Amino acid sequence: MLEQQENYAQTIAKEARRPVQMGSLGGRGAVIALPEGWALKTDSSLEALADHPYRKKGTVRFKVQESFVEYVNKHKLPESVIYATVNKGERDAPLKVTAVFNDHDEERRPPADSPVNAGWQDFRAILAPEASHEWRTWTASSGKAMSQFEFAQFIDDNIKDISSSQEGYPTGTEMLQMALAFELSQDKRIKSAIRIQSGGTNIEYVEDDDAATVARMQAFDKFMLGIPVFWRGQAYAVEAKLRYRVREGALTLWYDLVRTDVVVDDAVEQILQAVGTGTESSILYGEIVK
Repeated sequence: MLEQQENYAQTIAKEARRPVQMGSLGGRGAVIALPEGWALKTDSSLEALADHPYRKKGTVRFKVQESFVEYVNKHKLPESVIYATVNKGERDAPLKVTAVFNDHDEERRPPADSPVNAGWQDFRAILAPEASHEWRTWTASSGKAMSQFEFAQFIDDNIKDISSSQEGYPTGTEMLQMALAFELSQDKRIKSAIRIQSGGTNIEYVEDDDAATVARMQAFDKFMLGIPVFWRGQAYAVEAKLRYRVREGALTLWYDLVRTDVVVDDAVEQILQAVGTGTESSILYGEIVK
């Protein structure tokens, strides 16, 4: 009889245990004490069982500004903020624009029992335009010394990028002819290089077996490119300086692109202006660090 009473008491004590609310988080939840053996299902675990999420969250990435602007206009709120970071040293992706839809907002009215106007900052759209193939190709080889054959091959592979829209610059065909002439003269040694008024250089080659034979050719000391900075972006005029060096009868050629940072600045500014105008939003230079 006594043993049966003890079992009744244990059963009653076990069944009588219930979670106890210890306090409130000001409209944002409650602090609950759980008896041993109990488990509490939170909103995040229950959300997976719902027909749809409780709120918007996640990150979407875009490569072109038009799609980014369309998405931002579809989801932006009064508390949404657009941030921009620029790294001109990053050749492949120097610009990153981030729209944070659920950012903090001092003007938003909080719940009556909450003094905080905070946002989760976890619903975002990112615009990270990639550098164009042409931009990566020409910037990667800028300042890189090449043999006569390598230089001629490089010009031939990328001849469509050479622009002659401005006076005083050679066409792509003229650059290729010059590069091929360099290649054909590789068995000769350079006697002299004299600048001429038209903007090029006369280079005299002397046959090793016949010092009296001189081959002349004209080399351009600069040429112009017409290439976009970003994929599907507008083309920019980029000047390149042609360089050469002769050592022990061997000729190496290369080019140096002139002030690519200025070109990147303008391309970035064009995108930011288009984003600001298209979304009717101001853009802050910075990023959220967590």
